[in-house]
Amino acid sequence: MRYFSKAMLVASAAFCLNLSAYSQDISLKINNVTVKEAMERLKKDTGYSFVFSSKDVNTSKRVSISVNDATIEDVVKQILKGQQSLEYEIQGKKIILKRITNSPSKSQSIPGKVTGKVLDVFGEPIIGATVKEVGTTNGTISDLDGNFILEISDNSELEVSYIGFKAQKFQNVSGQNLSIVLKEDNEVLEEVVVVGYGVQKKADLTSSIATLNPSEVLKAPGGIESALQGNIAGVNVSGGKIRIRGTSSITGDTDPLWVVDGVIGGEVPNDDEIETIQVLKDAASAAIYGVRGANGVIVVTTKRGKSGAPQISFNSYWGSGTPSKKLKVLNAYDYAVYANELFYNAATPQAREDGSWRASVPSNNANPSNPMAETDWWDEYFFNNFYQKYDLAVSGGSDVLNYRLGATYTSDDKSGVERRNQSQNIYAYVQGTKGRFTYGGRLQLTYSNNKSTADGSLQNILQLPPNEPVYDENNKDINGGYYQTGMGDGLDIPNQVFFIHEDRNKTKSYRGIANVFGELKIFDWLKFKLSYTYSYYSSNYQRFRPKFVLASGGGGGVQNYNLLETTNSGNSRQQVEGLFTFDKDFGNHNISGIAGLSSETYYTYTRGFSGRSQEQTDFGVENLFQDDVSSSGTITEEAYYSVLARLMYSYSGKYMFTANFRADESSKFAKGNRWGYFPSFSIGWRISEEPWMKKLTDNWMTNLKIRATLGWIGSAGGVGNYAYQSVVNTVGYTYSFGKQTNNSVDSSVPAPRPSSIANRNLSWETTCDMGVGFDLGAFRDRLTITFDYYKRNVKDMLLNVQLPNSVGAGSSVVMNAGSMTNWGIELQATWRDKVGDFEYSVSPNFSFYRNNVTDLGNAESLVGGFLDQLGTNVTKTVVGQPVAQFWGYRTDGLFKTDDEAINYVNSKGERLQPSAAAGDLKFVDLNNDGKISEEDKTFIGSSIPTASVGLNLSFGYKGFDLSMLFQGDLGIDVYNNYKSTLLAGKALHNQLEDIKDCFRATDVTFTTAGGETIHLPANTDTDIPRVISGDPNQNSSRASDYFVEDASYIRCNNITLGYSFNTNVLSKLKIISRLRIYAGVKNPFTITGYSMLDPQVPNGGATLDRGVDGRFYTFVGYYSQREFFAGVQLSF
Repeated sequence: MRYFSKAMLVASAAFCLNLSAYSQDISLKINNVTVKEAMERLKKDTGYSFVFSSKDVNTSKRVSISVNDATIEDVVKQILKGQQSLEYEIQGKKIILKRITNSPSKSQSIPGKVTGKVLDVFGEPIIGATVKEVGTTNGTISDLDGNFILEISDNSELEVSYIGFKAQKFQNVSGQNLSIVLKEDNEVLEEVVVVGYGVQKKADLTSSIATLNPSEVLKAPGGIESALQGNIAGVNVSGGKIRIRGTSSITGDTDPLWVVDGVIGGEVPNDDEIETIQVLKDAASAAIYGVRGANGVIVVTTKRGKSGAPQISFNSYWGSGTPSKKLKVLNAYDYAVYANELFYNAATPQAREDGSWRASVPSNNANPSNPMAETDWWDEYFFNNFYQKYDLAVSGGSDVLNYRLGATYTSDDKSGVERRNQSQNIYAYVQGTKGRFTYGGRLQLTYSNNKSTADGSLQNILQLPPNEPVYDENNKDINGGYYQTGMGDGLDIPNQVFFIHEDRNKTKSYRGIANVFGELKIFDWLKFKLSYTYSYYSSNYQRFRPKFVLASGGGGGVQNYNLLETTNSGNSRQQVEGLFTFDKDFGNHNISGIAGLSSETYYTYTRGFSGRSQEQTDFGVENLFQDDVSSSGTITEEAYYSVLARLMYSYSGKYMFTANFRADESSKFAKGNRWGYFPSFSIGWRISEEPWMKKLTDNWMTNLKIRATLGWIGSAGGVGNYAYQSVVNTVGYTYSFGKQTNNSVDSSVPAPRPSSIANRNLSWETTCDMGVGFDLGAFRDRLTITFDYYKRNVKDMLLNVQLPNSVGAGSSVVMNAGSMTNWGIELQATWRDKVGDFEYSVSPNFSFYRNNVTDLGNAESLVGGFLDQLGTNVTKTVVGQPVAQFWGYRTDGLFKTDDEAINYVNSKGERLQPSAAAGDLKFVDLNNDGKISEEDKTFIGSSIPTASVGLNLSFGYKGFDLSMLFQGDLGIDVYNNYKSTLLAGKALHNQLEDIKDCFRATDVTFTTAGGETIHLPANTDTDIPRVISGDPNQNSSRASDYFVEDASYIRCNNITLGYSFNTNVLSKLKIISRLRIYAGVKNPFTITGYSMLDPQVPNGGATLDRGVDGRFYTFVGYYSQREFFAGVQLSF
């Protein structure tokens, strides 16, 4: 497309065609403004933009313009009034300005010849560059390869110019062959970056803001979250949670703030509508958002309509996914062998000799070679999915209003189960200008209709015996034909397939957001904008679970009623903002900024119902479920009032200073503590603009800027809306007064009691953030490097402090107690180049951070990572250490012989592990007190990575584009709690296939109750403990480093291949202006030594639980998908 447009310029110049401007009635009245300001105003009002060489136009000259219903030519003439020797040409919406050359001299020297090639900074030929002999009309233009030939006079001066590039002149070049590289003219090409409540030239940025190009990072489905992963140094995405610059809070919220089109908490209509993505990482950039900016800010702007005829775009993609990794568990034969070995190893020598041990083995396992079933429970749990998305948008505009309207449909279906998510949304953005008044608004409405079933427990279903079936026709009247698992083994884990198919739910939700604004240009340098935003969300959830009897041992395997649960929930939010913005030049000085007020209110409600029925066998109205009825409801309100300001100063584009301030008042705190004040400051110095630096580096360096920042940010994420008030509970507590008469029952009355303790001293959690960094551009900006060092001190942390039982109300109270420090380094680089038709970019990034807890108030420690199977916590946070390190026993391998276990004694000769034998874990007596106890626990690992890395590769060749994204964490640990059940070797639960590599001191041979003789060889070269019923040594029930695994990984996030059709081909269709097709794969491979599903372990966002995989016995389980997708992008 780029070559085609340049070729059109060649043809236009060669045939001396002048394109007349479109007739357009323009009304414009501005007084005493610079030419530059007049050009910008014309572009804003009409869409016409100027292209020129900065040396030809005096943009600082002041002009006044007053036209009514005028043509574009009339307006241009007034803007250029007083500019000497200028001519212009209108091409579409471009107004091209050129210097008029003098007439040729009557006496000329004997002509010679000059040849050459005109290139841009990337080595690409410039087509249609003007090559002329200065002072004459003698000239030519470069051809499709950038080459030119021109006969000129001896001793003449040659000038080479092209629209948007700086012209160059050459002396005495007659008879030479030149290679000319034109540099872009920054008067035309100045990149701006969206910052909090405004925009700023990228060259003037003094804070740490990362920018993503949506066209580069959103080539694969998955949204902004996937794009952030691996593309930005210091941003970590794991298990669906985004963290910017490490651990920002211990017990509070760590999610970043989302701002879409200036609306806090806004939503992106769809990925194709994204225009820009910025990530505000430090206090200097995020402090303007006050208490919501403590975890970083992700700022997204969406596409706008532009003046002109309607433009239509259509985008769609389709894909399917399946789990990227399948865990291997024992098959039916191996499971039966395991069941026999389990009891054989636990039997006494006498029981082994007389065979009485076989009585303990369930009959299902008597004949391993002849199982009653061969069930792969994995396939009953996981389902492939098919997803699709369709997006249609229309944009255009006129003199008074630009618009962009669109609609999106998405669906995601699971095959083989009743799970389907559907969503439709419509969106619109309009904006216009009339005189000094700009107005506009944004509307987005979304409807979702989801049908699903219970996920079931991944741990439970993987433990089900593979020699038992899924269905049993004899249970048709009891469980709808589902087999009662564990009947032969005494296992109390219910058949999870029943819940996956029969425990059904459905949710309908509605979401809307509307924003309107008006902006008045008071002076040319001062504007006032007033905006109002209203958003709402409502949801109706229903769940139905029929009666069942699924396990003989109880354990949640019996429900003798049909259950209906419903929840109606919703929220609404209103925000009003009034902002003054100013931007004023004083010679080489520029001062700009904002000042304003913001008010926000939130309202949230929930209403729940639960009822039972013996007759109703499907979803129904609530009054049909009248047994054991219970209901609940909540209402919460929250409000913020804020004052905000920013001041930016720049001198000659070399010295920059920015100051931000925000004061927030929050209803979460008691009066007297509601206000928080958060300033920030940053400075920048573009050393590359200094004359002495230019002399030293002009041949290779294009930009060098150093930055320094200091700021304070507040957070209230770790406290509820009413934590400063005491809550009184009247349910479940009574006073007893005994029998009042001989025939009466015990009398009691409700006993209100505090369920929580008020803390009216609660206030903001505050982060002091400082940093230094630099931005470097070299080799004509083919190489760019960004470096940042930061240090964050968090104080007055909002922590749940444990209360003594004697308090009698609640187990903990939120307090401002404690502090911690984070520091880190971030390095990001990009190399872009083009060789002929081949273009490529390589963008690696590297980051690491270190964390240290410096104070916990009165608390000795904080614990997390609770394991409900063991009733213990496996993370611990103490002063002087990083947050949430793994806590447990150290082990020293396995006992190789029984004698080694027997001889592991203390100074008194007492055994440290009385029940241990060959093949058991050896726990270390760390404090040397002669016993293994809680006092021997220590730190055994950390979920904070040593370093995080990313690599984005992009290639293009004649319409083809290929992109690949890699990312990873190095030096990171995971506590694999799945091993406590799936590799425990202690009970009649199915195990991972690795259990076949368990320890055996000698060969084992036994005969099953069914007469099969099993021989198992000795195996001492292993780290997997022995198999034995009951686990007498507590190998699996003691938290230890046996469960800690190195989870370092490098993952290929996606590979995408696309093709954009040549515009020459599309022009023949006369309808389609752009067509790109693409296909790819997400998560094709991961390099890791972690044994379970995924090294990126989720934890629901709780810092104290981070890195613990499979915490709960009923844990659903997180797994990454491998997806194949294809799509099309069309423009009309």
